[in-house]
Amino acid sequence: MTEQFQKFSDPGRSKPKSAEVDPPVEPKGKISPVLVSVLACVVLAAALSSWLCYHTYQTQIVAQRDAQLAELSQQRASLTAQNIHLYMARVSEAIAQFADKPLLKTALEANDETQLQRFVAGFQGQLDGALKVRVFPRGTARLDNDIYPPIRFSELELIGLAERQEVALPEAARINNEWLITMVAPVVQDNTRLVYGTVMVSLRAAVLAPLLAQNNTGLGQVTLQQVFDTGAPTTLISVAGAPVAPAVVVPVKDSHWQVVFAAGPALVAQTGTNGLWQLAGVALGCIFLIALSAWFGRQLGTRIAAAREDKAKGTWKTIQAVASAGKDVAFTDPIFQRRDILDVEIANEDEALLALDEKAQKPEQTIKDEQLDDSANETEQSSIAISETIFRAYDIRGIYGREITKDVAYLVGQALGSEAMDVGDDTLIVARDARLHSPQLTEFLIRGILSTGCHVLNIGTVPTPLLYFATETLADSGSGVMVTASHNPADHNGFKVVMGGKCRSEEDIKAIRSRILSKNIYTGSGEERRKDIVPDYINTIFSDVALAGDISIVIDAANAVPGVIAPRLFEELGCHVTPLNCELDGSFPNHSPDPSIEENLQPLIAKVQEVGADLGIALDGDGDRLVVVTPQGKILWPDRLLMLFAKDIVARNPGADVVFDVKSTRHLANVITSSGGRPIIWKTGHSPMKLKMAESGALLGGEYSGHIFIKDRWYGFDDGLYAAARLIEIVSLQGQTLDEVFADFPESPSTPEIRVSVPEESKFALVEQLIERGEFGDGKKTTLDGLRIDYSNGWGLVRASNTSAHLTMRFEADDEASLHTLKALFVRQLREIDSTLKIDWDQTN
Repeated sequence: MTEQFQKFSDPGRSKPKSAEVDPPVEPKGKISPVLVSVLACVVLAAALSSWLCYHTYQTQIVAQRDAQLAELSQQRASLTAQNIHLYMARVSEAIAQFADKPLLKTALEANDETQLQRFVAGFQGQLDGALKVRVFPRGTARLDNDIYPPIRFSELELIGLAERQEVALPEAARINNEWLITMVAPVVQDNTRLVYGTVMVSLRAAVLAPLLAQNNTGLGQVTLQQVFDTGAPTTLISVAGAPVAPAVVVPVKDSHWQVVFAAGPALVAQTGTNGLWQLAGVALGCIFLIALSAWFGRQLGTRIAAAREDKAKGTWKTIQAVASAGKDVAFTDPIFQRRDILDVEIANEDEALLALDEKAQKPEQTIKDEQLDDSANETEQSSIAISETIFRAYDIRGIYGREITKDVAYLVGQALGSEAMDVGDDTLIVARDARLHSPQLTEFLIRGILSTGCHVLNIGTVPTPLLYFATETLADSGSGVMVTASHNPADHNGFKVVMGGKCRSEEDIKAIRSRILSKNIYTGSGEERRKDIVPDYINTIFSDVALAGDISIVIDAANAVPGVIAPRLFEELGCHVTPLNCELDGSFPNHSPDPSIEENLQPLIAKVQEVGADLGIALDGDGDRLVVVTPQGKILWPDRLLMLFAKDIVARNPGADVVFDVKSTRHLANVITSSGGRPIIWKTGHSPMKLKMAESGALLGGEYSGHIFIKDRWYGFDDGLYAAARLIEIVSLQGQTLDEVFADFPESPSTPEIRVSVPEESKFALVEQLIERGEFGDGKKTTLDGLRIDYSNGWGLVRASNTSAHLTMRFEADDEASLHTLKALFVRQLREIDSTLKIDWDQTN
């Protein structure tokens, strides 16, 4: 093109009359304006997208996760600090009660060293972890480094505080490579309030280690430190962990101590946030923005290229016109001056696309991101399987990991927290049994409850009767939930519910699932507190039950949660206790926690006979059921225990109602009537029984499986521990052996419960068909709960279990021949309906 321009402007050349000139050609190697525009817009959009993703990740994922982890760590540290405070408060109370004993004061005033030593030895044996208990008359304590534990200045200072009746907080000191805790209490004269002396107790700090490990094992590192006004904190006990987060410090009330908790990977894994969905939404938006910027860059580049081409064409036409006119063309003319890309005019719509217009905003994108987050939550929650079969007649129960999961626990917590507020309780009392998966389920259950705005009072690992006791006696709430699968195998778990002081009926239990599915859930932010209910429970029974003599017992807790409290309770009552399987092990290594299975009672029978005990007590997996063994090894099934309870309670309350279930012996009704009471037969199950007792005002109820309900002097809920205490009281007053006591009650040949495995979905239909099609002659038919047929010489029962996938049969007759005839009749009728049924006849032997 330059040569052509030179040809027209060279004065040495002749000018043609006309010029036909080709249009200019784009030089090779020059980058296309379209490509430049697309790249520029994409780079800008990519930079903006990267910043948005990073900002969302930091604010929606990292920040929320850190906040949730800090909250969980604070919760763990607070609960541990509260546990330690409660334990030390109990020890302090025990020391104060010992210091307040009149006999101790008398011995101290008389300087009776022998009596003092006897009292001290007795108290030291009762106090767990006590290394040494000493009593110092006022003003006699001296430095002594030769005794163990030594008396040093710090101990003298504590004794001085006690003698002045000032607050003396526990102090820990490292002595001979062991941390010891020193506690003191003054011995005060009742009238003058003068101090006779001081009780000083030295405890091993190691007794606090289980409290630090409780519910924290594997979740992080938890440490108990002692810190005074001056000086650095000193570590007393530390439970190992692998901390991956900043530590949280919570002081222990009424002490110089603090709990330090640093979360580990397991607790971090429990933190969940929906930020990932928001990040996904932003990422999608960014992809859309980059695609849009590429499209806009192409449009803009095309416009620029078109403008250049139009301009070049216009310029070339001018050149042609000038050339045709025979004029010189100079490159200094304005039409040949280049314009920068920023000088190109941009249309208004292009300004909006580039966000160059200050009024252009992106509210629609924000809405889309929020909608994506909500829909993601909906999808996540709706994907959680809520099996209909776990919502049973009495409780919520199923196989852990398949039917009962942490997600199900969370949803159940939401439903129960909402329901509690509907019945007027702003707090739910929560407890759990000792199954291996109960801690995790409890954690997520509590999270669900708190998310509704309902508060939680956590009473820890205790038997179910203590949850019932808490709902009856605490002002905090009349509603609660127990994480337990009761007597079922180790791989099962679930929830027992009390709402407004009442157990839930079958309709109420199923309504929980409906509430979850309909999302009738409140939202809020509740708070969790802890309380040790065990001392209140033991003291209440201790003040109610009085034994007339020494009783020796064997307690088989099946390695389940009753082992936490049963030995302690009966020792407090004055029994000589031989514990059997009282160590907690949620895998139930010795036998399943079901005392209604005769095989499970054989170790108890053997131990009772081995030690010569007055009776044996078998408790189930959560402590609300009881079966008793006599010194001769005879099993006293609960329907026979009800005979003795009825005779005792009805004699003092003439005309009282007694409720019992369809599986109970027919002799029970006769004993109740002859004692002056009114027998009421009713459905099996702790919930139906309690509802019937409330309806009838009965003072006593029970069922063959072991639930015994005592409203006389107690609260009417099923409590294997309290029932055992009342039984021991009766036996101690009668002055006879248990075998002699029950020899006076009628008994006929009978079977234990015979369980026939059937599919869960067909068990009720089988019973219905038996009722409709079964041929049982002239027997009296009762269809209150399954099918019971009574004849003149005996009775038989078939019913569908409400707690597991099987039918339950039981038979009783005047003699073995009649018993065999009854069994054969029922089995024959059952097999007419389902010939595949298999019956374990060993259960009937």
